[in-house]
Amino acid sequence: MNNMEVIITDEAFQDIDDISDFIASDNVQEARKVIDMFFECFDMLAKFPNLGVEKRNIKTKNTKIFIIKKQYLVAYKIANEKLIIFKVSYRYQNIYSIL
Repeated sequence: MNNMEVIITDEAFQDIDDISDFIASDNVQEARKVIDMFFECFDMLAKFPNLGVEKRNIKTKNTKIFIIKKQYLVAYKIANEKLIIFKVSYRYQNIYSIL
C-alpha cells in the first residue's frame, strides 16, 4: 500500500504554531517534541488513513478524527487519494463547534 499524499491546510499549520508557541512559553524542547509528534502522526495517517473515527454529527462531511496521546485531536478528510489535515486542536478545545 502506498502512502497518501498529505496536505496540511493553512489553518492546521496555524493550529500547530499556536500549540507550539503555547508550549514553548514554558519549554522549548517540549514544543519541538510535540511538533515532531504531529508530523509522525501525519505520516502514520498517510499509511493508514482509516485509523481515525468518522464523525457524522458535525458540519464538515466525511471528517475523521484521530486522537494523539489523549491530548490532541486531528481532523482530516480523504479526497482524491490525498489526506487533507484541516484542524489540529488541544483536547480541551471544542473541536466540534468549529468543524
